[in-house]
Amino acid sequence: MPVPSARLKSLAILGVAAALTWAAAAPAQAPTPSVRLVGPVGTVELPRFGSRVPLDVGTWVAATGGDFELRVARPDYDSPVDIVQVDSVTRAVLRDLPDDVLNGWRGLKGFVRVIVTDPAGARAASKRFTFCPGGFERQRVDDSGPEEPRYPQSCGSFSPFTKGMVWGIDGGWATPALGGGEFGSATLRLAPGRYTFTVRINSRYVDLLEIPAEDAEVTFPVRVRRGGGFLARRAETVAAGGARSADVPDVADPDPETLPDLVALPPWSLQAFSRRGRDFLAFAATPWNAGPAPLVVEGFRRPGEEVMDAYQYFRDAGGDVVGRAEVGDMRFHPHPAHAHWHFLQFASFTLHDAADLELVRSRKQAFCLAPTDPIDTTVERAEWSPWGGLGTSCGGRSALWVREVLQAGWGDTYFQSVPGQSWDVTTLANGWYYARIAVNPLGTLYETDMSNNVESRLVLLGGRPGARWAAAAPWHGIEE
Repeated sequence: MPVPSARLKSLAILGVAAALTWAAAAPAQAPTPSVRLVGPVGTVELPRFGSRVPLDVGTWVAATGGDFELRVARPDYDSPVDIVQVDSVTRAVLRDLPDDVLNGWRGLKGFVRVIVTDPAGARAASKRFTFCPGGFERQRVDDSGPEEPRYPQSCGSFSPFTKGMVWGIDGGWATPALGGGEFGSATLRLAPGRYTFTVRINSRYVDLLEIPAEDAEVTFPVRVRRGGGFLARRAETVAAGGARSADVPDVADPDPETLPDLVALPPWSLQAFSRRGRDFLAFAATPWNAGPAPLVVEGFRRPGEEVMDAYQYFRDAGGDVVGRAEVGDMRFHPHPAHAHWHFLQFASFTLHDAADLELVRSRKQAFCLAPTDPIDTTVERAEWSPWGGLGTSCGGRSALWVREVLQAGWGDTYFQSVPGQSWDVTTLANGWYYARIAVNPLGTLYETDMSNNVESRLVLLGGRPGARWAAAAPWHGIEE
């Protein structure tokens, strides 16, 4: 029996009303995870080797809205390879991407394009590059995601029998936009000179992944120089948001079981030397952590600056992070012997006279913390093999983030061969002095005991200008 038109109209109105009621009551859905570009600030300097320029330009692809996970697979060897974006928890398909975006198993074909123009605005180069979400040198953008990346650190396989791969960028992390997608560094053929670089996510992927226009392109100046030897590169990368995630609480009174105990040991291997008409007293230093918890300091890049805000993270006996506190800052040390990020508030090195008056302060005050020497691995919760799992990343100039770790039971030795690790004694008379190390000198780091943070050693200076010598008094019978 046909339904009267009036009744159809009534049913339609009721259906629309019900749909509107359901839509009003339904919770707003979170946006589907996607990606964005993070680029450098200031001029990037690149070396030129032969006719090619490696594109290490400090440009990153960061996950937005959570984990960005792709599944690339074929059900059998007779079927084509398929690619989908999935929810990292439920594995539900979020986006079904066209198969022709794949460059085999190597990554997303033509994902980014680099456009280079000269000072006159003429195009000097333009090239598209495959992008591997699991590239090397991954960086933490903020602490909203896992402490260590979970996704495989590669795209591609040399085996002809590969059936499936997972590619992804963890929430809170980023991977190089121009690194490793083609089993090698991205390069361009460019002459030495000054250029403007534009790195752009291609429009097809902007549409497929619903990337806002402001997140799909970065532009910055570049200077190409002739290569050879060490080249300090200025790539002041902007970190988005810093360590401001609500996932880790800020605490002012952490549990003592989550704290390290930083201990100063005296300067050792003291040696006098002369250079360019000045006399120096060099030394080695080994501050250490007596536990029970590791010292973990992470730095997050300030927008537009070569400075990172440093946070100390507190861990319980199970290794879980239970809080954090801002404890200072990190700066990039450009000297070829360093070329990484230093935490500035870790230690100070001073030379005092017999009346304990400070005379000279070493130019080397900062550290990139790492476990180099076992000092006492019998202490509570000491790490026996600290090189696996949570590790230190001192970072290059374009880093978004670094993590510096000193595990319980271990010390971090900096030798006198490190530039700046000495006192200028040119104007000091011969005689006895106190060589002093202070760990956590400003008291910004949280630890269980600050009574053991300072240690001194008597040292005798002798000789004549240009030929000074030094002799350190034994410390608890140790003559080193």
